[in-house]
Amino acid sequence: MTTPHSPELGDPRRPSPNRPPNRTDERGRPPRIAIRRGVGSALRWLRPESANQRDRGAGFVETAAAAILAALIITTVYTSEVSSTFNEGVRQMVCLVNGPGCGEETWVDHDRPEEPEEYEWGTGDDANLSDNKNLGMQAASAAPYNWTDQEWTCLDNLWSQQSAWDHNVLDQQTGARGIVGFNPALHGEMPAGFRDSASTQIDWGLDYIQQAYGTPCEAWDYWQSTRTY
Repeated sequence: MTTPHSPELGDPRRPSPNRPPNRTDERGRPPRIAIRRGVGSALRWLRPESANQRDRGAGFVETAAAAILAALIITTVYTSEVSSTFNEGVRQMVCLVNGPGCGEETWVDHDRPEEPEEYEWGTGDDANLSDNKNLGMQAASAAPYNWTDQEWTCLDNLWSQQSAWDHNVLDQQTGARGIVGFNPALHGEMPAGFRDSASTQIDWGLDYIQQAYGTPCEAWDYWQSTRTY
C-alpha cells in the first residue's frame, strides 16, 4: 500500500529544501572520512608496512650501534695501560733477538744511513783574490791560448761570477769548487793538488774551456743561459 503523497510536502525522492546540506571537504568527502584517512596515512609513514622496510631500519640501527661500541672499545684500550703493556711486550721480544731498541739505539737510529764525508773547503774569504786574478791573466794571455782583450774579459766575467777568483770557495748548492767551479759530478776526478793550488785550478780551467768550448766567450755565453759550463 502506498503512502498518499501530498504535493505541498514536495517530492520524497529529493532532499528536502529545508534540510541543511552535507558538510564536505575540498574533495567532496565528509570531514570524518577525510580525518580518518589522514591519520591512516601518517601511521603508515611512521610504521612501515612491509617486512623489508622494517629489516632495513633495524639493520641500520644495529650497524650504528656496533660502530659506536667499537669506537668506545678502541678509545678505552688506547687510554688504559693495556697499550703500554703491549708495547713493552713487543720490545722484550725484539730484545730476545738482539734487535735495536733494547739499549740507547732506537729503530730510527739503526736505520739512519751514515753521514757522507764532507770535503773541507774554505769559506770564500781568500785574501789573495787579486793575485789569483793576475795569475789567471798571465796564463790566459800566454801560449797556447793567447786570450786577451775581449776573450780575457769573458774569462774574467765567467770566473768572477763562478768564484770571485777565490780558490777556496765551495758552492753548497751546485758542488762547484775553486776558481774555475770544478764539479766532480760533471767533470770527473779532481786533479792532484787542485784543492790547495790556485795555479793548478787555473791551468785546469783554461784547458777545459779550450777543449769544451774553444774560447772563453763561448763558455761565458753558455754559462749565462745555464749557470754552468
